[in-house]
Amino acid sequence: MGVFHPEPDDHVPDLSSGQVALSVVMVGNIGSGDFWSAFQGANEYLNAVPDPMDSWTKRVIEPIASEAGGEALFPSDGPPYHPFQRWASRGVDLFPSPIGLYISPMWGTWHALRAAIALPIRLELPVMNAEAVSPCLSCIEQPCLHTCPVDAFDVDRGYDYLACARHVASSDGTSCASKGCLARRACPIGQRYTLNDDHAAFHMAAFVNARKLLREI
Repeated sequence: MGVFHPEPDDHVPDLSSGQVALSVVMVGNIGSGDFWSAFQGANEYLNAVPDPMDSWTKRVIEPIASEAGGEALFPSDGPPYHPFQRWASRGVDLFPSPIGLYISPMWGTWHALRAAIALPIRLELPVMNAEAVSPCLSCIEQPCLHTCPVDAFDVDRGYDYLACARHVASSDGTSCASKGCLARRACPIGQRYTLNDDHAAFHMAAFVNARKLLREI
């Protein structure tokens, strides 16, 4: 998805060899497409192992990173957790949105950060669009903030994840549970990259299950 040269404030760890990470390659997916098809055919998905997408991603990415002479880092590593959103905004045209997800002028919020590959070499950086700005700045109606049935998103209050999880788990939350977050789907940017229904349902089920494990809903 993008590449950046780490600075001290990025808190990119050194490689286990002691070498300093000079470049970080951000890896992720846009929408469903081939990514979702590949995952559905993976043993982790078919055999319903714990945290199947994280497990599959690690199995796929770690050999690639090793072959390149680097090391793979993942959002699930931790605590402490790596600042993946900060890293992505350093190498990709991504901006904070009113609902907390980072938004791309092209993909909307339909992208996901799956891994980062830290390399001990200084890669040439791809040219980023210096004029890129958040599409949220010109969005007057902001449908993402007015679509949630339980008003889980508020610019001042922040994200009420418990209200969201309770709604998704309830009989009233069938649409969110089966097709993905209504607020996210309301955004007009990147609609062509909207997740497939089964892909969206997979993530929503994982979200609800995570809250149940914490006994918060």
